[in-house]
Amino acid sequence: MRSLFIVLLLCTVSAQAQPYLDLGQLSYHTSPGGDPKKFEHLRAQVNLPKIFKDSSVLVINPIWEERWMQMAEGDPRIHLRGMITWITFTKRFSRKWELLTAVIPRWNGEPSVQFSEGFQAGIALAAIYKPRPGLSYRLGFYYNKEFFGNFFVPVWGIDWKINKRQRLFGMLPGFFTYENRISPKFSWGGNFRTFTNSYKLATDGWNSNNSRFIRIDDNQIGAYLDYYLTPRVVFNLEGGYSLFRKVRSGVNSKSDMVYMSNNSAPYIRAVLQYRLRFDKSPF
Repeated sequence: MRSLFIVLLLCTVSAQAQPYLDLGQLSYHTSPGGDPKKFEHLRAQVNLPKIFKDSSVLVINPIWEERWMQMAEGDPRIHLRGMITWITFTKRFSRKWELLTAVIPRWNGEPSVQFSEGFQAGIALAAIYKPRPGLSYRLGFYYNKEFFGNFFVPVWGIDWKINKRQRLFGMLPGFFTYENRISPKFSWGGNFRTFTNSYKLATDGWNSNNSRFIRIDDNQIGAYLDYYLTPRVVFNLEGGYSLFRKVRSGVNSKSDMVYMSNNSAPYIRAVLQYRLRFDKSPF
């Protein structure tokens, strides 16, 4: 049973564009000062994989998030909540080619309207090409029906084992990571990530201008340190900068959005995760 589980996870990693899988993760992100005056994000997620007899892999990735923003000193705090589930299926056609498809239901909004009015539907598709061991490419697209309208972006990814200690992996424009393992206990590296999210607002909430949604766009670049408390429990600490972070509100579409905030600011991110690695230890 244990061997079957490890094989299952090794196959699952092909759907993840990275050399490990975090079965469970809890993260806290804060960006104090600047504009918004306060910007906090709490996120919890798990990865639940299943392998089929034909080597196809299904991964269910439920995510729960809480966001808090205060636009200026003395303003009421805005509380946004999200529940997202990535349902990803990867089909292998040969040693070099795989196809990844994902369905992404989500419920985003202020807590009072999150489930009654906050439903969104998204999909993703990517072809995976592995020209040689230690290198793979991904090419596809991501689409989500946001509250401001259709959101469609092409995606490109890579998983490159540079050498025994260094790795470069990610899916742009979503995230990109450089990892350098310096000892059995420590790794360091850099992260780049972007996201666009929209949340449904309650009409009787803080928004006196009848805004019906908030859109958040962020671009984060930072450096991190991983500390392995055990071979599978990892504490991650990251510091960096949110570049050109935009917070906008709107009524029906992106054509009527107005800026609530448009600036750059530092951030700190702390993560605790239960991780299974798929690459061999270089030590």
